[in-house]
Amino acid sequence: MSEKTPIKKKFILSEDGFNKLLSEDIMSVSKTHFTPIHIAETATDWLTEDGDKNILDIGAGIGKFCISGALHSNSKFTGIEIRPSLVKVAKFLLKAYDLSNVEFYEQNSIDVDFQKFDAFYLYNPYYENIAHTKRLNNELPLSEAYFRTYTKQTAYKLDQLKIGTRVVTYHGDNHEIPVSYEKKRVSNDGLLKLWIKT
Repeated sequence: MSEKTPIKKKFILSEDGFNKLLSEDIMSVSKTHFTPIHIAETATDWLTEDGDKNILDIGAGIGKFCISGALHSNSKFTGIEIRPSLVKVAKFLLKAYDLSNVEFYEQNSIDVDFQKFDAFYLYNPYYENIAHTKRLNNELPLSEAYFRTYTKQTAYKLDQLKIGTRVVTYHGDNHEIPVSYEKKRVSNDGLLKLWIKT
């Protein structure tokens, strides 16, 4: 078990301060599609309570969870996002906050080696494929087949990981969480959940 090192914060992150860096079109969908800062901080606490981690955010969007988590802890955060326009925004924000413990990549979760990470964050990353009215933008084709494929592949990859691997989910039906994971914590509203491989 790794130990947590003391956190050295450069900034106190606020919703207003973060939103001021966003364009109007991104800001207009931020509340629906990107993790609130207080949720990101709680999720980070749950993922790292037994030590600093190497955390993967699947479907990172503009990188709000990763940036919030990196300012709240000393863990390393990697965000993958399939939309090039959002990765561009995430990298702009990363530069603005001058963080060395965050990376963003334009990548599909199917192509990522989960073995490189020991903790994961999922804000319902595949839901747009079955709820087209809630889509973020028109950058990608969406389909129920994609939802089934991505969910199945994510569950398979998570199932291959070592005992003790942590996953936090926000929203969703959690079909991507395999039965080898036990639900350990749930927020008061039932939307944020901690799962640990047993």
